[in-house]
Amino acid sequence: MSFLNTFYQAKEAVKQLGNGTAYRKPEASAPLSDVAREKIEQDLMPMLEPLEQFRLEKLDSKKQRKKWFFLIGWLLYGPTLAFDVTMLIEGEPTFITLFVLGAWAAWIFYPEIQYKRHYKQKLIPILVGAFGDYDYQSKGCIDVDAVKGFDIVPSYSSKSSEDHIQGEVDGVKFEFCELKLLRRRSNNKGNITLHQGGALIITMPFLFTGHTVVDTDHGKLGNFLSGLSSKSRIPLENPVFEDRYEVFGDDPHYARYLLSPALMERIIGLDDLFRARAKGSGIRCEFRDDKALFMLSYFGDLLNVGDIEVSAYDLDKMPLLEQELAMIVGIIEQLKFDSLAARNVAAARFADA
Repeated sequence: MSFLNTFYQAKEAVKQLGNGTAYRKPEASAPLSDVAREKIEQDLMPMLEPLEQFRLEKLDSKKQRKKWFFLIGWLLYGPTLAFDVTMLIEGEPTFITLFVLGAWAAWIFYPEIQYKRHYKQKLIPILVGAFGDYDYQSKGCIDVDAVKGFDIVPSYSSKSSEDHIQGEVDGVKFEFCELKLLRRRSNNKGNITLHQGGALIITMPFLFTGHTVVDTDHGKLGNFLSGLSSKSRIPLENPVFEDRYEVFGDDPHYARYLLSPALMERIIGLDDLFRARAKGSGIRCEFRDDKALFMLSYFGDLLNVGDIEVSAYDLDKMPLLEQELAMIVGIIEQLKFDSLAARNVAAARFADA
């Protein structure tokens, strides 16, 4: 299954390179809410003046470095280019020019990297807190061990993570982070990326009575090779959902109840949001025990909101994070609502009996 997911991500990456979306910066599709704006303006304004000064300093530094590159850069990459051409003619190609240009690029863009790091360190914790009672850690990670036995979690040898957000919505705990899972090649030469994107764990105050998996539709052959075909495939009535995903589970009746029309719409909405705003390439989810796990594949940096070309006072560049959290909260509320509705129906039937 991990191979198929990696292949599907690669296919989506090629598609995004072809249509140009790979180079497009993510933008929010909705304005910042009044509540969030008021909270942000109240807590952030005292910090924005020094941050804006820092941005202008780093922007000026970047411009000066670009100027020096065009003025004297040729003194370095000119001779290396001539040397590379000479070696190419002699049949022994070298690529020293690429290394020199790479070093120049790193030197030019380093002030921008400094600003983005500073922006994230100072503002992201406050931004996250403005949207709810949530905690943010730049280098945190979800509890992967809690879902290690899930079908959609590949067998990996190493992982890296950042931008960990955790909180509680109406008594339901959740945690999200940007996660990269790697597996060492059999020849020990490099790693294979099994998952790159986000991971969301929702811990419900009840147990899912069935085991249900929602996977990307890889076609008949791909679905067979994924290994999930050993489980019962469960057809659903939502044509958009059916075109995009394959549902498997050990209890078809429970799976259809769990994946209510409202929840399916929320899953599609979350998938669409990441595809449009974070160069997403698909979503997979699994409901097991008391956990709902969502693996969101994307190539963008969701919390990369510090743009050195944009004033730190421009709050309209911040709503993408709010949209993401709103989607997560919506799924949690829907899961809890559906559970309460089922309990009320069961209680009514018991009373009638």
